[in-house]
Amino acid sequence: MDQATIVGYALAYIAAIIAVLLMFLPAIIMFALLLLVAGAVQLMILFMNALAVGLYRSLLRAYRHMTDRWHRTRGGGKLAH
Repeated sequence: MDQATIVGYALAYIAAIIAVLLMFLPAIIMFALLLLVAGAVQLMILFMNALAVGLYRSLLRAYRHMTDRWHRTRGGGKLAH
């Protein structure tokens, strides 16, 4: 095998690799966009979860404060048991 044949085969392999990359490029781009969208959806779910937990805790705090006020005596003293 002479040098021109080896260089020709190497260029053919490189051309085949580039052709395969170009064929799969739309699928690779779609996969990357899908990963980005999935990450954005996960961030939104995480934000909504944190918001729901905060809302739940604030409502629970208000409910406990309200029930504590209901169960207190008017004079501030202790109840006789």
